[in-house]
Amino acid sequence: MNLKLSFFFLLFSLIVSYPVMSQEQKDHSESELLSLYFDNIFGGDERLISGHIYYGPVKGSIQGHPYYFDDTWKNGIIETPVARFEDLQVKYDITLNQVILQYTTTDYAVYQIGLNSGNIINLKMAGSEFIPLPGTDGSTDIPFAEVISEGPVMYLVTKEKILEITSSTGSADYEYKEYLRQYLYYEGMLKSFRSKNTVYKTFPELKKQLKKFVRQNNLYLIRNKVGERRKLIDYCNILLTGSHE
Repeated sequence: MNLKLSFFFLLFSLIVSYPVMSQEQKDHSESELLSLYFDNIFGGDERLISGHIYYGPVKGSIQGHPYYFDDTWKNGIIETPVARFEDLQVKYDITLNQVILQYTTTDYAVYQIGLNSGNIINLKMAGSEFIPLPGTDGSTDIPFAEVISEGPVMYLVTKEKILEITSSTGSADYEYKEYLRQYLYYEGMLKSFRSKNTVYKTFPELKKQLKKFVRQNNLYLIRNKVGERRKLIDYCNILLTGSHE
């Protein structure tokens, strides 16, 4: 075998044996660079970064979106145990249960990166406040609950979206189905807010006043009437604090 042919086979063997970087490895190295940038800009709290680049929702024949509100970036404030970050552009992807940050680097590249949900203790977004759902400490998959009413008793709502085969006619094959869960949190106890009877049973000493309030204000307290239920819990908190006197 001549020298030229030997060199060709050597070069070919090197090319074949060289490992190709997987998408996961590529994402990890990119996220490390983004974390360094994030630390420099936002104060060095690298624990806010999850290490995952976000590529957006699944593409295809799909109706809807995976976000808590709508498919637009919201101005947000995030608090961790050691820092507070303001004027962030965020979304909350509830199919992944992950808060997403969008920001622009010094060379005008726009990135979307997942945040470490386990280190977020408070999120304000689109005029609403979110906290980790109480009673789920120690979980790495804690959903964020929207605070609907705050006081001695907290009224909390969580949303979940699942990609399912569409049940309606049209061009889409799949759609994001939303599932709403509602809770009351009182004296360290979290319970499902199923109906007005949940409130009456929790506060039997206030039942008469609460029922009168519902009747006088014509409250329609079925499951999806979050606004109507909020009025009841707001009034319950007034009674509990004695501020109605």
